Amino acid sequence: MSKKPSHQQLVERVAALTVDWYRAQALVRDVRKLLNNEYQQYFAAHGEPEPNFRRINPDDPAYMPVINFTNQTYEQLQKAKQAKGSAKRRMENAVRALMAYRGEVIEAPRLAPVRRANASGETLQ
Repeated sequence: MSKKPSHQQLVERVAALTVDWYRAQALVRDVRKLLNNEYQQYFAAHGEPEPNFRRINPDDPAYMPVINFTNQTYEQLQKAKQAKGSAKRRMENAVRALMAYRGEVIEAPRLAPVRRANASGETLQ
């Protein structure tokens, strides 16, 4: 049987995982900037297939060269996004564990009763 973590250990875990999550967010932001710079670099050198269309269409063969040019950075971005999601999940689990230790419960707000009225404004309930 394992020993339950203390309040201080839970707080330290939340703090450490929050820093990890922030770093993961920063990495996603930086890799996205790098990818956008690669797109601009490619389009400056080779021109855009559709200048008035902002997105990269993976189904259009005209975009295959730019996709091949940026593929490595795009895969890096996908991995960074996945790591960010995992870091957020770990942080949320640590926060839940801390809240459970403190006995805190978050209740969902009650739903407002539905008020139905006819065309003349009379309540039907």
